[in-house]
Amino acid sequence: MDKRMLINAVETEECRIAILENNVLEELYIERSSRGQIAGNIYKGRVVNIEPSIEAAFIDIGLKKNGFLHVSDVLPHRGNGSSSSETDTHAKHYRESHKIRDILRQGQEVLVQVTKESIGAKGPSLTSYISLPGRYLVLMPDMPRLGVSKKITDEEERQRLKTILEGLSPPQNIGFIIRTAGALQTKKEIHKDFHYLLRLWKNIEKRARDVSAPSTIYQESDLVIRAIRDIFSADIREIIVDSEPVYERTRDFLRIIMPRYEKILTLYNENKPLFHKYDIEKEIEGINCKKIPLPRGGSIIIEQTEALQRKLHGKYG
Repeated sequence: MDKRMLINAVETEECRIAILENNVLEELYIERSSRGQIAGNIYKGRVVNIEPSIEAAFIDIGLKKNGFLHVSDVLPHRGNGSSSSETDTHAKHYRESHKIRDILRQGQEVLVQVTKESIGAKGPSLTSYISLPGRYLVLMPDMPRLGVSKKITDEEERQRLKTILEGLSPPQNIGFIIRTAGALQTKKEIHKDFHYLLRLWKNIEKRARDVSAPSTIYQESDLVIRAIRDIFSADIREIIVDSEPVYERTRDFLRIIMPRYEKILTLYNENKPLFHKYDIEKEIEGINCKKIPLPRGGSIIIEQTEALQRKLHGKYG
């Protein structure tokens, strides 16, 4: 099987990533700089309004629209003394037994992460359950539990990975989950991701202490880095990038999290545009068309809705 990842980033306004299998377009990801995606971003916000009728608070995070924080997305206060084994039960009981006005007050500063983009008149959805994805791990501050993705089903492999994770001795108040991509990875690879995420979280904690609300604390990586982190798989034989600055950034990121794959990264510098070279431009034009003709006449129009947006921004595995 011949599988490639093509990264078209020569135009700064738009980045496109295509996954080809035997030169057939299998997956396409597009990010436009004008849209300013904020899902995954972390903010230090301030509670501006509490609505007991819907058990939610509205948080000023420094954007045009206030964020929406439901009581079910409020993390139990740190330092509650729960042990690792008690954490999930305690959090569930906490959500069920507390009211939003008992947890938050107007003017209070809170650290939150965006889980869903703004759409229409609605502001972004927020959570105080912070999660930071790496290539093989997800770091979860103030949720001290260790786990393995349910998508890894082999019991022997699950036990091996959990043993590796426990051997890393994570800080008492930080939890980790091994992602699906962590299956069959060596202790060295997981160790590298572990320390990368810990450094990242320490930087976030420091910035959160140093600034006042509302402030941006952490911006989620752009499409290229997210693709390498979340989409890349070991069966991809080549990563081709048509922008030298993006190539260099991709190379640097690979050196940090997956150094053995740096050798499959290639800078494309031919005159013919990258997507034309692989004959997928016309196919992409068809994908982007909202109006789709039907074989026997007529057509259907597909518009993005709030439900579709939730589907498109799924959680990492």
